[in-house]
Amino acid sequence: MSEMKHGVAIIIGAGPAGLTAAVELQRHTGIKPILIESGDQVGGLSRTVVYKGNRMDIGGHRFFSKSDRVMQWWLDLMPIESNTNGDDQLRYQGQQCDVPVDPQHADPQNEDLVMLVRNRKSRIYFMRRFFDYPIRLTADTLKKMGLVRTFRAGASYMRAALVPRPEERTLEDFLINRFGKQLYLTFFKSYTEKVWGVPCNELSA
Repeated sequence: MSEMKHGVAIIIGAGPAGLTAAVELQRHTGIKPILIESGDQVGGLSRTVVYKGNRMDIGGHRFFSKSDRVMQWWLDLMPIESNTNGDDQLRYQGQQCDVPVDPQHADPQNEDLVMLVRNRKSRIYFMRRFFDYPIRLTADTLKKMGLVRTFRAGASYMRAALVPRPEERTLEDFLINRFGKQLYLTFFKSYTEKVWGVPCNELSA
């Protein structure tokens, strides 16, 4: 164990995971972390960029972890913005986490290192219509897709449910097994490949 307390660690990518690894190495070991980042800014898909005076979040991602330890680690660095209640709850995909609010040290108007709380609605713009994301088989979704596309999607979904791909090696396998090939081709394939720049059948599940 003592042999691991010194040396150099090469960390690929200065996103949240890479930055966390570097900070933890500096806090608890004598290992010198070296971060390698292909872009000119750190933060990965969680960063905020300033463009012509406007602040934009890359990807529009929400931050939430089921681990209280992970949440507290980040809140120690970036306390949640103050409100009048004193305490708050974060909810995400059926999970919730109680987080402490310190109104004296979390004012986003005066400092940048603040965790913001925002209600978010994600939608896909397709065929000049907005669809909820993640895709849900609601009456509104079926109406916007039309009868023919809905039938094809339903048949494709049933086939995937009855005869799924036996081994989910790629993201394509993963998505087709859960949504069927028709919905995969309609909503997921082109979007994912634009985001990552890699074909879905070359991305790990």
